[in-house]
Amino acid sequence: MKIMYVDASTDGHHLTYLNYLLQAVPGDSFAVLPQDTDKVKGRARKISAAGTRSFQEYGNWMKELRGIAEEERPDIIHFLDGDSMMRHFGRGLARFKNARIIITFHHLFGGKARELSMRNMLKHASAGVFHTEEICEKVEGMGCRNVECVPYPCFLDVPAGMSGAYGSEPPKLLALGGTRYDKGLDILLEALQQVREPFRLVIAGKPEDFDEAFIRQKAERYQDRVELCLHFLSDEEVKQFLQEADIIVLPYRKLFDGASGPMCEGIYLGKTIVGPEHGSLGQLIRSTHTGYTFESENVEKLAACLEYALSHPCLYDDTAYAAQQELKPELFAERYLRIYQKAIKN
Repeated sequence: MKIMYVDASTDGHHLTYLNYLLQAVPGDSFAVLPQDTDKVKGRARKISAAGTRSFQEYGNWMKELRGIAEEERPDIIHFLDGDSMMRHFGRGLARFKNARIIITFHHLFGGKARELSMRNMLKHASAGVFHTEEICEKVEGMGCRNVECVPYPCFLDVPAGMSGAYGSEPPKLLALGGTRYDKGLDILLEALQQVREPFRLVIAGKPEDFDEAFIRQKAERYQDRVELCLHFLSDEEVKQFLQEADIIVLPYRKLFDGASGPMCEGIYLGKTIVGPEHGSLGQLIRSTHTGYTFESENVEKLAACLEYALSHPCLYDDTAYAAQQELKPELFAERYLRIYQKAIKN
């Protein structure tokens, strides 16, 4: 089986996701990426087209991909980030004649235009892959039937953790990942002004919409309890921050609906999760019994939820431990392999 993995980015979890598939799925597979990198664990080709942002850039990108596909003759072309392609409504996908197409979407964005785009994209695909059952059900409700669920796994090379009393005194809150607007760091910083329970806050990740000056200004009242590590994190740094944390905080806005890497990794490590009640995030926290939810985008409700979580560690039950097992990366690879085999067979 020869798979051509395509991604328009090498940031964040993109390379981790790609590398696991390159290593775990048997066959003569390779990646097509926008830049050279020595971090790919397999064969990779660089694409010269600028990317997917503008109409012309996207057209050039697809044209170059078709040329590579004609040369390499893969059985499957797997687009690893369908989210970045949605503004183009599936343009060009029908022209890949000799390979099955798989598209992975990491989030579900609202609006009729995005719904139409997703339906158009999936018309040309053997499968659209999503990371939560709730999103799969929503997409099926749009009339799409070629929908598959592959839960986002924990890629950390560590054993599953046991929940229990917090290991830090005071408990350590972790906000992990790029400081994007949709991830709601500003909401968390404001909520913590109302929290009276002792805490320490670690903010670790690439500065994006909220920079160091903004964070320090918002956290001025409790600045002695804040630790910042504002840069793109290595895998080892991510692992260390997660292992040292007691509570993983996800103050995400309503426009974010999808799987969260820090949440999945936190569950796998047995951490208490604090997240919004909306969408897949809230559904996963509630159904897996792994933490506490608050009314999305409500500062007062988040503050109250944190007050409770700081003095009440989430003690995992059998449901939570079963959810941990579902996050094993071996299952992630097995599920994708079944999707690939089904696509070739059909």
